[in-house]
Amino acid sequence: MRTLLEIIEEVEDGGRPDYEELRYALLAYRAMFIMDHNNLLQELTSGKETPQFLKKMRADNSFNMLKNALIKSPKEWLGPNYDPDSQDYQSSRKLSRKILDKFMEDRNNMN
Repeated sequence: MRTLLEIIEEVEDGGRPDYEELRYALLAYRAMFIMDHNNLLQELTSGKETPQFLKKMRADNSFNMLKNALIKSPKEWLGPNYDPDSQDYQSSRKLSRKILDKFMEDRNNMN
């Protein structure tokens, strides 16, 4: 599988990468979005001013995460623990879905 950057460049050039490349690229972007989103949420909901060094550290980490993702294949960057073709990943996902469904059911019953 090609690097994430190569896949993106093909799309930008009007090409059509294969399904597997796009599938893993989407999962890689989702993982990066969630990591950055969680960092931003922490900063916004902490209720206090974030020290400048911590803001810089988070910005550097975000930059490095993207830089490292672009030079690897999305499947390699995600690693085996986040490979949707892995039975362990699917088992973990099913358990997480059950927990979330139970939480939502309990929440709805409270209202």
